Amino acid sequence: MTTQHHTQRRSILLVRASWRIDAVTGTDRSISSLAAALAAAGHQVAIATATEQHDGTGLPGVPVEQFDLPLALPCTSQALREALITTEAKVQRSLSDLIVRRRVDTVVSVGVLWGLGRLPIDLPYGVQRVLVVPALPHEQDMPPALAYADTVITSCDAVLRQATTAAWPTRTWHVVPNAPLHNPGIPATVARKAEAPVRVLAPVGQDVGVLELIAAARAWHRHVEVALAPPGPDDLRGGRALRQQCQILADRAPNITLAPVPGWAEVPGWLAEAAAVIIPCRRPASSMTALEALSQGTPVIAYNTGILSDLLLPLQHGPRRLLADVMHGPNALLFLTDGLLADPASYRAACQAAYWRVQDLRPVRVAQLFCSALP
Repeated sequence: MTTQHHTQRRSILLVRASWRIDAVTGTDRSISSLAAALAAAGHQVAIATATEQHDGTGLPGVPVEQFDLPLALPCTSQALREALITTEAKVQRSLSDLIVRRRVDTVVSVGVLWGLGRLPIDLPYGVQRVLVVPALPHEQDMPPALAYADTVITSCDAVLRQATTAAWPTRTWHVVPNAPLHNPGIPATVARKAEAPVRVLAPVGQDVGVLELIAAARAWHRHVEVALAPPGPDDLRGGRALRQQCQILADRAPNITLAPVPGWAEVPGWLAEAAAVIIPCRRPASSMTALEALSQGTPVIAYNTGILSDLLLPLQHGPRRLLADVMHGPNALLFLTDGLLADPASYRAACQAAYWRVQDLRPVRVAQLFCSALP
């Protein structure tokens, strides 16, 4: 394995079978932010996906390549595992050809399964393989992915702790935080923000907690706007029914609106126009929505668990708490939000703290940290 200094310009391929440019939440959006940050820092970056992309969309300076996955997407994780049993060699050849053609020196598998980190790939001499672990994966996918990786990166200490507790060999892992897709904006006037609606942006999923939050908010006096992004691959079957349930509850509550999902480039502005953003998920797999809200000076209320704890705990020491105990459920999220918005001084401090929390997570800084983690 050749040793490369982290300041050199690299040719990087980010691999995620399910990646879409129009993702507004989750791991796919974190890939977009990392790709944009690395490209802005002068590296050659491409994204490899098995998902068909719409013409005319893309990230500046980041070409999108499609590799061959003999399976109709979207599909469930288990369907992908089963398909790889018989099609592994074909997927390997497709990725290997792409790596050679683009003269890639660093292959980044974002996820042990959907980033195909568990898949062996015949790499040219000197090409590094990096595994990014956004959240603790299914245990059957982890051993091969770790065996093939030269470097393992995760986005926060919470995932590192979870992996250590699960007895995975984490001593050499690196933590590189996510960056917002865009540089932090200029926060709106605090007085104007306080009168805005409370907003929720989340995918439709059984573990996301949106339905429970809408049910609890029906008796609330504040206006809530909920944008339901498409479900994750393992929530496809129940996603439509869950969306219908959310719509039924919202139709019966004058203070709740199911809003259109903002376009991928419109997300920061949509979050900036909220008085506060609530993340109702009890087991979050990504901090991107919270991160982008903070970057616009919008306070975030969430459960004190997992990935979001690492991002929001530094803001927990102000006059108003922002993290609720999971056991207290969605009413605790509404209670904390109400207390914050009803206290002008605390709200102003929370908006300022939110904005400054993200200053160390600017894209240029995250690109530097990512490259520093590589050999």
